[in-house]
Amino acid sequence: MVDFSDLRKKTACFSGHRPHRLAWGFDEDDSRHSELIKRLDNAITVAVAAGVTRFLCGGALGVDTWAAEAVFRAKQEMGGVTLEVVIPFLGQEKRWAEEDKERYKNILLASDGFIVLEPRYTPFCMMNRNKYLTENSSRLIAVYDGNQTGGTWHTIKMAIEQGLELDVINPNYL
Repeated sequence: MVDFSDLRKKTACFSGHRPHRLAWGFDEDDSRHSELIKRLDNAITVAVAAGVTRFLCGGALGVDTWAAEAVFRAKQEMGGVTLEVVIPFLGQEKRWAEEDKERYKNILLASDGFIVLEPRYTPFCMMNRNKYLTENSSRLIAVYDGNQTGGTWHTIKMAIEQGLELDVINPNYL
């Protein structure tokens, strides 16, 4: 029988802003983006050193995408880690740019698994995804700008209520 409490102890999740909330937007050549990637890589290394072997992400544009790719780098460099994508609803990528759809598809193909929470969009599907992430993790790695609005803020609040360890990167100070 699987001990889910033990699995949760070995699991970290990600939350963070979409590119439009970040000063550099979609410009991945910006030095602040490069610094964020270094910080995500470091946060994953710290989590692995603390016993984390399983990572969960929501598969959205921005931080979720960059975090997934950071886990893949860690997997190559350190081994022993997995990534599962928690998809809030089937077809979340439908309105994305073609290059983002391709990147998303590659993340799903390279992941160790994924779960789709809803067959279609619902008003609460993103919140349900964030709840799933925090309820199945012991650590949250978040890219959060300090504004008390949006999904990342709500996810951090849930993580605090559930006693998760927090690793918060403020993109305003990169």
